[in-house]
Amino acid sequence: MKNGVSFTSIIDSDNLISGVWDPFYYKHIRSGNRLDKFVDINKTFIYRFPLKSFKYSPLEYKDIPKGNFLTYNLTLNNDSSTTNKYHAVPENTLLIGTMRAYLGNVVVTPKAEWLQEKKMWYAVNSEFCEIIPYDNLTYFWMIFFKSQAFLNNIPTGTGGTRPRISVEHLNQIPILVPELEERTKINSRIESLAQAFWTEKNQLNDFIKIHF
Repeated sequence: MKNGVSFTSIIDSDNLISGVWDPFYYKHIRSGNRLDKFVDINKTFIYRFPLKSFKYSPLEYKDIPKGNFLTYNLTLNNDSSTTNKYHAVPENTLLIGTMRAYLGNVVVTPKAEWLQEKKMWYAVNSEFCEIIPYDNLTYFWMIFFKSQAFLNNIPTGTGGTRPRISVEHLNQIPILVPELEERTKINSRIESLAQAFWTEKNQLNDFIKIHF
């Protein structure tokens, strides 16, 4: 199975929780660290604003390229609607898609200064969770969530023809990551690259807007 594993858990009766029969729930007992030791996962976004409030159109799965990319497609918003409201996240927010077919759709919203702005909010349209790393290393975790080491440990998900991964299941995923010092070094390097990519992309868009 692509980006998913099936397995059976054998546990002691003392560890059995009444009414919980999902083997993935018990996998962490013998697998060491779980994801929830390192991050908080938020599925309920706090802020919602009218569509016209945003400079860019709402983020969708189709805006995120496959592979190891540090940017995604930002389309200028030409919709002046005041009726439709969208969830909003600030800059430097780590988002991961929850629909099973789109796992690996992970982005960090760019910092405002990289886009020559003072402050930015981004609209979110598709199904995402916000990942809040306890170490604040958003770019390390972005790359980690794209890695096969993470994707291969994700459960198959539930929801019929369009399965999704619940926050509960994400929290239970067993992971192995470097120590904080190494994570910090990796994050610093990746964030520097992201800044360069976003700055270059913004300059190119400005050039095209002026000349074409």
